[in-house]
Amino acid sequence: MDKIRALPRPAPRISHKLRSAIDLRVRKGMTILDACTEAGLSTAGWHKAMKRPAVKDHLQKVQGAYVSEVSANQAVYKAQALDVAFDLMMNAKSESVRARMAEFLASDGKTPQVSVHVDARHGPSGYEYARPGQKIVQIVDSDDGNPDQGTTRPAVGGIAAPD
Repeated sequence: MDKIRALPRPAPRISHKLRSAIDLRVRKGMTILDACTEAGLSTAGWHKAMKRPAVKDHLQKVQGAYVSEVSANQAVYKAQALDVAFDLMMNAKSESVRARMAEFLASDGKTPQVSVHVDARHGPSGYEYARPGQKIVQIVDSDDGNPDQGTTRPAVGGIAAPD
C-alpha cells in the first residue's frame, strides 16, 4: 500500500484546427473569423476554447515565440529595408522619392522628426455657444483702436448681440 503515488496529469489537448487558427491569427495577423475559416474551425469553437487556461497559455506561448523571432530578425529586416531604400534612390522615376530616400539613407535609416507648431496667439473668432444661464460679455474695441478702452455689451440668447 505504501507504493501509491499520484500520476502526473496529462497536458490538456488542443486540437490541430485550433492550433492552426491561433498560428494564423498571431503570425499572419488574420481576424478571428478569417483564421477560423481557413483552419476549419467555427468562431464559436474559438471563443469557447479561449476560456480554457491551457489554450490561453498556448496563445501566449505562440505570441512570445513570434515576438522573439521578429526581434531576432530585426537586423535582417533593417538591412532589407535599407536595400529597398537604396534601390528606390537609384531607380525611382520621381525626383521627390529619390530625394527622400537619399535623406533617409543619409540619416542612418532614422525617420526625420516631425516638427509641429501650434499658433495660439490669436483668440477665437466667430460665434461661440453659451450654455443656458451662462453670463456672456462681448468686448468691443474703442474707436481709437485701443482695446483697453473698450466697452462691454451683454449678449442675447448665448450669441453676442449685434451693434
